[in-house]
Amino acid sequence: MNPATKASKWRSLLVGLLCTLFLSALIFRLLWIQTIDAKNLRERAEKTWEAKTVIEPVRGSIMDRSGTFTLAESVEKYIIAADLDQVDDPRETAEKLAPLLDIPEQKLLKKLTKKTAKQVELKKKGNFKVSRKVRDEVLKLDLNGIYSIKTPGRQFVEGKLAAHVLGFVNVAGKAVGGVEQTYDNELRGHEGKIRFKKDARGDQIPQSAQDYQPPENGKDLLLTLDANIQYSVEKILDEAMVEHHAKGATAIVADPNTGEILAMASRPTFDPARFDKTWKQGENDVNRAVQAQYEPGSTFKIITLAAAIEENVFHSDERFQSGSIQVDNQIIRDWNDRGWGEISYADGVYLSSNVAFVRLSEKLGANRLIRYIDRFGFGKITERSGRSTGIDLPAEARGLFFGHSPLHPTELATTSFGQGIAVTPIQQVMAVSAVANGGTLYRPYVMKEIRDPKNKKVLKKNKPYPVRKNVISKETAGQVRTLLRGVVTEGTGKQADVEGYRVAGKTGTALKPKKDGKGYETGKYVASFIGFAPADDPELVVYVAIDEPGKSGDGGTVAAPAAGRIIASSLHHMGVSKSEPAQQAKTQQDRPVAKEWVDQPVDEVKKEILETGIQAKVLGSGRRVLRQYPRPGEPLITGATYLLTESPPALEMPDLTGASLRQALTICRLMDLQPQINGEGYVTQQSISPGDRVMERKKIRLKLKPNHG
Repeated sequence: MNPATKASKWRSLLVGLLCTLFLSALIFRLLWIQTIDAKNLRERAEKTWEAKTVIEPVRGSIMDRSGTFTLAESVEKYIIAADLDQVDDPRETAEKLAPLLDIPEQKLLKKLTKKTAKQVELKKKGNFKVSRKVRDEVLKLDLNGIYSIKTPGRQFVEGKLAAHVLGFVNVAGKAVGGVEQTYDNELRGHEGKIRFKKDARGDQIPQSAQDYQPPENGKDLLLTLDANIQYSVEKILDEAMVEHHAKGATAIVADPNTGEILAMASRPTFDPARFDKTWKQGENDVNRAVQAQYEPGSTFKIITLAAAIEENVFHSDERFQSGSIQVDNQIIRDWNDRGWGEISYADGVYLSSNVAFVRLSEKLGANRLIRYIDRFGFGKITERSGRSTGIDLPAEARGLFFGHSPLHPTELATTSFGQGIAVTPIQQVMAVSAVANGGTLYRPYVMKEIRDPKNKKVLKKNKPYPVRKNVISKETAGQVRTLLRGVVTEGTGKQADVEGYRVAGKTGTALKPKKDGKGYETGKYVASFIGFAPADDPELVVYVAIDEPGKSGDGGTVAAPAAGRIIASSLHHMGVSKSEPAQQAKTQQDRPVAKEWVDQPVDEVKKEILETGIQAKVLGSGRRVLRQYPRPGEPLITGATYLLTESPPALEMPDLTGASLRQALTICRLMDLQPQINGEGYVTQQSISPGDRVMERKKIRLKLKPNHG
């Protein structure tokens, strides 16, 4: 064989062998991909083809106790963004957007000319989300490359109202302060998810959604706050701040029989809707009502008085020499330095004599006084810090005490009239509530109900929680209330009295200790008043503290007038009648009460009510009672007893003229109407005339005026 031919054959065999090997490898690889590695490769491909999107839930709303006043709710907010490849003229775009977005023009220009990104969000420091109105104004400019991204936002309908109780939600979606923080788990809900196929540009392919998991929206929160009372409290507190050039202030209105907080305000305050501009850490972020710790001053004398009466060492007519008393090597004087000569212990209470309470503490002895302070919820003053009330608001303080045992005689003496220790306003409110209600210490709370936003079903309801019963006996509580009524009529609390109501309470003026703990600041003090009304059967407890008033004064002249105005306004809003003669009061006490009449024949119920001497108004022409007012257990009132027998749209509007705010609100809720209130006191005008059918109307305007008769 020719050598050239032989070499050619070998080359052909080699090429054929290589081709065979390559084809075999290719076939093997294809088999491997289609069988063994198929699952892994498909998963990797699907990650490229598919996208997942998180669906944000709607955060629950926060309302006042009536459910008619929305305090916070979720709204659509927007982030303005730019596609840098489509922006034609960055300088002109920045110039037009700057005033709308409240961002400096140069800062916007820098973002719009960024070389390291294709898309940028036009944010500013703080709250960079904009409203629908601003978004619409931006899009009207028709600027190339500028678009909006929808994002969850929070709206605070009543502005600054109850800011420290509500808290806020920052731009990162984190709840900060107030019930927004405490009940964040309930309010925020749970995210949803959706998985879909996308095209080469990343857009969703139509009808390609898979594994859709809908979001679970947050629950609604009903607070114990009464929006009308809260508004009045804040207005009065602001006026007191201005009048006395004060550094700060706080006020609390509570129901002593349940622990519900009807109003709570702290100054200085902020606007939760504009938290980025108005909320300043270390300046106005503290809710003084639950976080501030003050020397209580003479308001703490209520605790010493209650302990002395309970232990039978207080005798009203017993006399003592006021002015000064020596305890160990220290002279303790009355607040006026000279006293009032020889006076009775009852006068010592009315005049807020320090000497009287030092003598009472000596009669009680250290062990008994310490025990009663603990029983009233403050904790043991022999420990360093006290006991929190357990209110459902964040960062509650506990009070500061001596932290050693036994107490020095002077420490025991100063504690008796509220010096040397520090407590919180909410601790004082709950302790005095125990006196007002006859001896039960309740845990305070601001959350009334958690509701399902879809069907309004109550998912959780807070109930009064007695921390301790029989803190003092009912008899002792009655004696303390009588003496505190004397403080208002004859003593230091006269400016808290309210015409027509029996107000009881105690003033306090406490110097502020120096930061090093050595002595007190000159001219710096906290003026306070704590009281309740009506004195015989209290329906509310009110606490007011004015921090560092710029003008000279004391608790009786600075805090008491504000407290009196709050008491008057609150009782009006609650529909509490003014004091009546004894015979009339007895008649009212014997007044028949409503029973459970829902789903009963209306003719039988009407006849039953008529037998009590009360005329009931039947709303509608149905045969059975669907709803009723008053509620079961509440007194029947002629002209204000209603039986609803048809759905609200079919009803004729009743005449609300002369009804108190509480009655009007209840009747409106009975008829599924949302009242818009103008004024306070009693109804004088209504936007839906009496006799007109409600039809599809959902709102009614009510004008109220005080009853000066």
